[in-house]
Formats: sequence, structure tokens, C-alpha cells
Amino acid sequence: MRPTIKFVLLANVCLLLFAIQALAAQQPSANAQTKYVVDSLDIVGNRRVESDTIRVGISTNPGDPYSVEAVRRDVRSLWNTGFFDDVRSEVEDSPSRPNGKIVIFIVEEKPMVASIDYKGIKSMSEPNIRAALKNQKVELSVGSLFDQAKVKRATAVITQLLASHGHPAATVNSIFERKPSSNTVALVFTVDEGPKDQKQKNRP
Repeated sequence: MRPTIKFVLLANVCLLLFAIQALAAQQPSANAQTKYVVDSLDIVGNRRVESDTIRVGISTNPGDPYSVEAVRRDVRSLWNTGFFDDVRSEVEDSPSRPNGKIVIFIVEEKPMVASIDYKGIKSMSEPNIRAALKNQKVELSVGSLFDQAKVKRATAVITQLLASHGHPAATVNSIFERKPSSNTVALVFTVDEGPKDQKQKNRP
């Protein structure tokens, strides 16, 4: 009995698929075989923080085997330094090395506090406020790195200080102006002391 056309076609397709699978099994996987190397490492975006200082927190070095996870760890490490508002990485193929990778860390530095003004304060002096912030370990002063979390804590400290000076209804708000050209911030605390609590004695 002669095989039907359908049977012959099916057999030929099966043989073709088997041949393709056998050929693929013999070919090495490019992703599995290729070993990439860090050809160079660049740091972009830093102005105040020296590149050498940043490199101390990076484990990836030129000549090392390229590792996606290592680069991710380095991004987290740089973020944890507290110097930056943003840290990210980019990876490019090296134009001079077939298996080389160029690793680029792009950072956005936190701005520096250029000035701090207190508007509406009448019952205490600015040195009193600075002393209270220092006592509460709130590192917010001219020349320090600007951090909105620190500003929030400073606002709470000033509010408590006003309450202890007989102004329990005082309100404290903060505004800041960022100057991109110098990457600095002008910070202003606006205070409404409210009515004086005559029953509470002022503390020095």
C-alpha cells in the first residue's frame, strides 16, 4: 500500500523539526557563552562630591566581570550615602572591546542649604532655635545638605519650642527656593506664634 500524501507530508515535517532541534542543540548559546567585562566606568552629574569619593562606594571596577546584580548593589550603595536625591545606572557596549561594557553611574546631588530665615519669631532668638535643633540632633544649618525629612523634623522642634515658651497654638510652616545654577536652597520658616498663654511661664 502506497502511503498517502498527508502521511508523507507529516513525516517530512517531523524530520525537518528533528533536524532543526538537533542543529540548535549543537550550536552554543551566545548568552551562556559570552562573558562580558567592564571596560570602563564613568560617573556623571556630580559637582561637589568628588568622583574618587563616589568610587569608594562602588564595588564595580574596570577589568571586572560585568554583573547586573553588582551594578544594582552599587546603585543602592550610592543611594545609601545620603549625598544624592537620585542615582541610576546605564550600560553601553564598548566601541573598542567586543565583549566590553561601559558602566555609567548618573547621580543627582542633594542641594546645599545656602540660607535659613525665620519670619514671625518674637518670643525667642535664632540662637535658641539653633541650640534646640542641635540638642534634638537635627542637622539642619547653612552649609548642610538639604533634606525635606530634616526640615519636617525641624518644624516639629520649633513648634515644641514655641509651646514651651508660652505659645501652644503656634504654627510653623516652611518654604524653600531651589537655585539650580548653584544647586543650593534658600530655606524660610514662617511662624505665627498665636496668642500668649498667660498661665505658662516662659522658660529660658
